[in-house]
Amino acid sequence: MRKPLFALALLFLCMRSSIAAEPCARIISLAPSITEVIFELGLGDRLVGVTRYCRYPAEAQKIPNIGGLYDISLEHLLALKPTYVFGLRENAAIRESAQLFNVSTHEVDHATVDGIKKSLISIAEVCGIREVGVAKVKALQQREDAIRGSMKGYPRLKTLVAVGRTHEGAAVSGIHVSGRDGFYSGVLEIVGMSNVNQDPTIALPVVSPEGLMALAPEVIVEVVNADDPLIKGDPKDLWRHYKSLPAVQSTRIFTLSE
Repeated sequence: MRKPLFALALLFLCMRSSIAAEPCARIISLAPSITEVIFELGLGDRLVGVTRYCRYPAEAQKIPNIGGLYDISLEHLLALKPTYVFGLRENAAIRESAQLFNVSTHEVDHATVDGIKKSLISIAEVCGIREVGVAKVKALQQREDAIRGSMKGYPRLKTLVAVGRTHEGAAVSGIHVSGRDGFYSGVLEIVGMSNVNQDPTIALPVVSPEGLMALAPEVIVEVVNADDPLIKGDPKDLWRHYKSLPAVQSTRIFTLSE
């Protein structure tokens, strides 16, 4: 009996060392931005679970989804037998639950541009390809530097970034606006512009039409939710009602929907 037992133990040890050598053999992503980072690092083929909002790149839509931000199924997550789960701070509860079942987890910060760059390196390091993450961040930094250089001498236009709309029936009652502490402010700074909303994002989640007039943005950028059934036709039509806004008068209105 000793030989079979010895062989079984040896096989078990080999399996354990194989898993240890590939901690990211089976990855679950708990956020769209993390899914994008994982694909950017060339690890997309190791993703076994994503959220229903993970749509980019297109390959992500073929991967089983385990729910959304607040309704992720722990049972479904565990059934996919992940070796690593990557999440944001907002995913703390589901990550802690996964840890109870000895699933390794890792938290990243995607609230800022710097946080996103750090996550490229930290996720790559966890998965044993740190050099890939470092190279990606170096390339991003070079692009940033080139953009900053090309924008020298231009005025820093005050820009409003709208990230959602609130409705009363079919009418728009308010606009969700990004504040100074978010990712979008970092992007604006790179391209030589400034966020017109200098309040923290969470302190001013919705701006009324009167609030828009007070902010008086010179540029408007709206991130449009393609799933919003109340946004019909050209999303810019909403803004054209505010004719006194500098951004409307100069037709500096841009929408991002992809």
